[in-house]
Amino acid sequence: MGNEVLGDIKNQSSDLLWQEPIIFNLSEDSDRISLLDLKRSNKIIKVIDNISLAWGELFDIEYPAKKDNKSELEVGEFVNNKIGGSTKEYGYWVFFPWSGYLVHFPEKNDLRKLRTSRNRNLINKEEQSKLYKTRVLVLGLSIGSNVVEALVSQGIGGALGIVDLDILEPTNLNRVRSSYFEVGIHKVDVVAKKISEIDPFIEQIHFRDGITEANYQDVMSRVKPDVIIDEMDDLRMKIMIREYAMSNNIPVVMATDDGDDVLVDIERFDVEGVDDIFHGILPLDIISRVKNKEIENRNKLGQIIGQYFVGFENVPPRMMESLKEVGVTLPSWPQLGGAAAMAGISVAYAVKEIIIGSDNKSRRFLCGPGVSKELM
Repeated sequence: MGNEVLGDIKNQSSDLLWQEPIIFNLSEDSDRISLLDLKRSNKIIKVIDNISLAWGELFDIEYPAKKDNKSELEVGEFVNNKIGGSTKEYGYWVFFPWSGYLVHFPEKNDLRKLRTSRNRNLINKEEQSKLYKTRVLVLGLSIGSNVVEALVSQGIGGALGIVDLDILEPTNLNRVRSSYFEVGIHKVDVVAKKISEIDPFIEQIHFRDGITEANYQDVMSRVKPDVIIDEMDDLRMKIMIREYAMSNNIPVVMATDDGDDVLVDIERFDVEGVDDIFHGILPLDIISRVKNKEIENRNKLGQIIGQYFVGFENVPPRMMESLKEVGVTLPSWPQLGGAAAMAGISVAYAVKEIIIGSDNKSRRFLCGPGVSKELM
């Protein structure tokens, strides 16, 4: 495909890029005026106001014993006491530039109550508060996109740093839950839009050039992560990020898909006594050679991952055969959507346990259909 055609694709896709949602508080005169100006601009494609659907559920959260026998009068009184004015002025109106939708959202704390109500008591109030406040850095947005969705669905991460350097390509669609009309859009934009549409109050820090030796210090200083999620392909950067995390006492979680299975690595650099990256399983001479760019061949890196990260004894036969075919009959190693989804769930679980303090050990475990075993 020529550069001219690629340029056309980028131009056609510009209206699908993430932009900061515009949030209006109609109890403020300035916001009311700004919203009127927006309406006159004809940029609004559709207005969505389903706020009434939130009232009954907010009532149930407040008065769970009355869930099955509440009356309209009780709900009405609850609403009047809560908002003390017009329902149109309750909460926020949020305009999403990429879709042209203007959506009526509950107040920030009410939105989070609604989103995480079904988490109780599996996650208690104090724990959920900690999870809301967590700052998470996600490096790589193929499997990482599944991680972000799992984090957001559980109310984990009041601030999310999301990092990738690639656009969404057709072959990504078995792992990234998106639609074909977003092919050609940067992965950061694809993921960022989902985050904003679920909870526009989550702070997002974007890095569309990936993470490199030149910028990783800047990434870290801007995100200030409590947890780092590593879903990159770059083994050299994996090493450098862990060295940084160890020096700064930041835990790192990584999920590696392995056919239908997933290997999860939890490295608790925030706990005393953790003195080796990758649990010490990657030989120091290989670490040195990778850092010095003496090993860059994709096949060789794939073999290192298979031998040391996963362990050949844990690699399914078809995956083992596939690694030999990379660059011969396969353009890259195969990855399954089911494993990507499982990776997202597994990483979100690990992050939850780290933040609420249920587990303070570095560990590795393999999970999948019919497989569950701890490797260390």
